[in-house]
Amino acid sequence: MHALAVSLLAVGLLITMPSTGHPQTLGEMYRKASTSVVVIRAKGREVSRDGVVRFGEIGSGVLISSDGKVVTASHVVHGMEDITVEFLGLAPVRARVIGFQPGADLALLQLDVVAKNAPVATLGDSNGVGVGDPVFVIGAPYGLTYSLSSGIISARWEPNTVTRDFPLAEFFQTTATINTGNSGGPMFNAAGEVIGIVSHNISKSGAVRGSASWSPPTR
Repeated sequence: MHALAVSLLAVGLLITMPSTGHPQTLGEMYRKASTSVVVIRAKGREVSRDGVVRFGEIGSGVLISSDGKVVTASHVVHGMEDITVEFLGLAPVRARVIGFQPGADLALLQLDVVAKNAPVATLGDSNGVGVGDPVFVIGAPYGLTYSLSSGIISARWEPNTVTRDFPLAEFFQTTATINTGNSGGPMFNAAGEVIGIVSHNISKSGAVRGSASWSPPTR
């Protein structure tokens, strides 16, 4: 079994998707959703017996408010000294952590600068998501930014039934492929609404094939 964590998003719907009069293709949903997705680059350092060791992390996130709040995975940014956020086609901006919940692997960032009319994501209610429902994920696997993968929800898992590392997170297992760099990125439902935040790949073998996600109840 493979699983990825998707953490709590205790927020309601922010914007309404426009009615097009016909079902949207995956490509159409990607082009709309990707404008609210960000690439996160974080740098930190730690002191060892050999001196100061510098390290970096690349992940993903999603803009959830017009005043510049971004949700991502806690492990991508917690303890980092320098955090930058990149929107598609725009210059990087600095950000800082204003809240985090390690038990759900969830963090909230505040951007130093917010572009005018910044595209805010639509947040959905994950309580209504069931096995067999289609989903898609946008992120930066292996540094390949704004990569799209899609699949279905293959199982739901209650908190503490898969791993004790994140006792506050409920799980969605999914067939959408997710790899290193997808951490912190949004999972969308078929309406283009965010229903979770990608966290860790959980696998006894360490392989990434198939994949899964942890899901959040949003109510």
